Amino acid sequence: MTTRHITLLLITILGVLLTVSIARAFDHTDVDTLMTTHQCARCDLSEANLSGIELVGKDLDGTNLSGANLSGANLSRTDSSGADFSKANLKEANLSGADFSGTNLAEADLTGANLDKTDLSGARLDNAVWTDGERCKQGSIETCEKEEKK
Repeated sequence: MTTRHITLLLITILGVLLTVSIARAFDHTDVDTLMTTHQCARCDLSEANLSGIELVGKDLDGTNLSGANLSGANLSRTDSSGADFSKANLKEANLSGADFSGTNLAEADLTGANLDKTDLSGARLDNAVWTDGERCKQGSIETCEKEEKK
């Protein structure tokens, strides 16, 4: 195989990988909707960088925020019921008074987050990092069950 063929092959592989990566990312229209209206029920915001965003009292019901960066965000009093926050970065986020019932928080990082009066009924917390930096056990629902220290 010549150098030209190898170069073309590598460019083709890179193009395919970028296409697959882009296909899995958030919907830019949904991000525009969120930024314009500050509401986005049932939107795809997966893997979006929304750090520091102010969404006090907004509707995020059923929204896909898996893998999103929401560090330092203010989601107090939001309706986030049924939303997917799996693997999301929620470090130092304000979630006080929010409705997170039925929310998927599996593997989310909640280090330093404010959960005062947050409704976590039915929320999945499998392997999430809790506000104190400790990991929740697999199967944790509503409450972060922690591994017993040895």
